[in-house]
Formats: sequence, structure tokens, C-alpha cells
Amino acid sequence: MINTLKSWTLFWVAICTLSVQSQVGALPAPLKSNTHKTGKVRGVTLTSTDYLSEITPTINGLQQWYSTDTGIWGGNLWWNCASVLTTFADLQGRFPNFHNINPIIDATYNHAATSAGHPDYINDYYDDELWWCLAWIHVYDITNDTKYLNTAANIFQDAKRAWGTQRCGGLRWHKTETQVNAIENELYLAAAAKLANRSPKLPSERYYLDEAIKVHDWFVGSGLINNQSLINDGITADCQNNGGLVWSYNQGVILGGLVELTFSTGDAKYATLANDIALAAVKNVVDGNGILTDPCGECAADGGQFKGVFIRNLQFLVERSTVLDSNLKAVFVKFILNNANSLWNNDRDGNLLGPLWDGPYLNASVQSQSSALDALVAAAAVS
Repeated sequence: MINTLKSWTLFWVAICTLSVQSQVGALPAPLKSNTHKTGKVRGVTLTSTDYLSEITPTINGLQQWYSTDTGIWGGNLWWNCASVLTTFADLQGRFPNFHNINPIIDATYNHAATSAGHPDYINDYYDDELWWCLAWIHVYDITNDTKYLNTAANIFQDAKRAWGTQRCGGLRWHKTETQVNAIENELYLAAAAKLANRSPKLPSERYYLDEAIKVHDWFVGSGLINNQSLINDGITADCQNNGGLVWSYNQGVILGGLVELTFSTGDAKYATLANDIALAAVKNVVDGNGILTDPCGECAADGGQFKGVFIRNLQFLVERSTVLDSNLKAVFVKFILNNANSLWNNDRDGNLLGPLWDGPYLNASVQSQSSALDALVAAAAVS
């Protein structure tokens, strides 16, 4: 099986490298900085420059966990590192002259997979793989180097072979398990939709677009989206919503995929669904002060990563959606800025940021630090 997978990977790289149909920049352009001025702290309006000044020490804090020799943050983290790389790529894409991330890209690309023992970013977890797929798509967007898009396409192909093979449909989270959860299917949708907009004709016409539409239709029909427009954690063995916890990242990943689908199809229903999920999240996945929170107590380990994923995708919706009226956009922008302001004022010790954005500060980790960086990048982008 391993030799077969490697043979397929080499074939796929060869095909994709011949000619990649790129649509970089085809999505609506990001908003210009300083379009909004609602990020107030004690009556002071914060600008994009203010948030960038907070991003610098946050990066310094985060990079204490990074090794250029291994290309990994935190020593033994894996999908989390893909999320961190995505954050850095988004920062570079939005503020190209602010922080040079090319050394990070190079070290991660050259060493991470080997260091972690996951050749070609393939392991036993489909969600892990797809986090890396999205990361390399984001890196491709800022570099226009097709090797990163080819890498993403190779990773996607491994998940594609498994999608729909379970009794309830969808994609299972682990290659030897049967449990189907929301996150791996959202990642699959987002990856397919993004690949569709960057490689619309390879390996064949609508190859990725048809896949994205298929998984969207399955996801909506699966019952994972409950009657509050919130996404629960997974489905039961008899193919029903399991009523599991409502995690912030489950409300986030899908937003990026739906916005991309709207662009590629011209059908507003995808962005309308994104708006509904995002609005439900900013109203319900919060504490009493309206600050994003998760049902994981102190949110150590993976839980510390979740909120940043939501904010990152909410920012993408705000800046790129073509189906978002000004009133709803203002709600989302205010939410992003309020969360960035809260975490900086209430969840910080020097240049370290913890997992509770409304405070008090707890021990920071790679997950909490990069999640906070997501929020600060989003705030700088929409300020």
C-alpha cells in the first residue's frame, strides 16, 4: 500500500507540474486597511498599525517554540503546525511588507514532514492531512509557486479516495476507524473549493468543483448543522447529529469553503449559509461579555487552537464574500475587533497570550499563541 501511494504521488506531481491552471487573485480583492474604525479600547480607536504593533511581540513569543531544523512548532505538534503556517501565510498575504516569512516557509516545507515521520504530509488522520492541504494552498497564494499547490493536490487526493466510503457517507476522521465528524468534512469541503478556484481545469474540468458541491450537499443533508445554525461535533452510527459539543473551529472552517464556492459557482446560497453559521456563532459561542469561547475549560492542547481558526475564516468571509450586507459585515468586524482587544488586554503576560481571551491569563502554548495571532491578524486586516 505504501509503495502504491508513493507511485500515485509521483504520478500526480508529474501531471500537475506540467501545467497548473491558476486563478490567483480571482477572488474579490481584500478590503483596504482602515476601512473600518470600530476597534476601540477605552475610547481610543485602534488602527491597522496599532494591531500590527501587537503582532510583532506575538510572533516573537510564538517563534520561541519553532525549530528551523525540524520545521515544526512545539516539538511534537502536527496539525497545529499546519494552522500556524496558514496564519503566517495570511499575514504575509495581507501585509506583504510587514514580516518576511520565507525562511519559515522554506524550513517547514523542507523539514516538517520528514521530522514528524509523515512523508508527503500523509498520516492516519484525514483531518491532519487536510489542515496541511489548506496550509500549502495559502502558501501558494502568496508565492505563486506551483510546488505548493501540487503538494496540496497530492494530500487532497489521499482523502478523496476515502470520501463517501462510510455507511453514512462523508469522510471518517481516522483511516482505521468509522467515526465521521464535522471537522474533517469541513476541511475537505474547504480544500476542494479552494483547489477549484486555483486549478479549475486540472486534472480535469470541474474536478475539484464537483467534489466541493458534492460534499456541501452531503454536509447540509447530514444533519450536522442544527436548528440554531450551529455545527455539532459529529454524527452517530445511525447517521444522526450526535448532539456533540459546539466547537468554535467547526463554525469557522466551513466559512472559507462556502465563500470560495460562491465565487466559483455564482450561487449565493453558499455564502448565505456561511452568513447564517457565522452569525449564530458570534451570538452563541461566546461568554457573557460576547467574547469567543469554547466548552473546554482552560482549553489546553488542541482546544487552544480552535478560536483562531474561527476568527481567521470570519475575516475571510468579511473581506471576500460577495453576499454580505453592510449591517452584517459591521457585526462581524466589531466581533473580530472586540475579541482582539480583549485578548490583548486580558489574556497576556508580556508577549505571551493564553487560551482564555476574556482572561485571566493562563500558561501560553503554541496553540493559544498562534490562535491569538490569528485574531490580531484579522483585526489588523479589517481595521
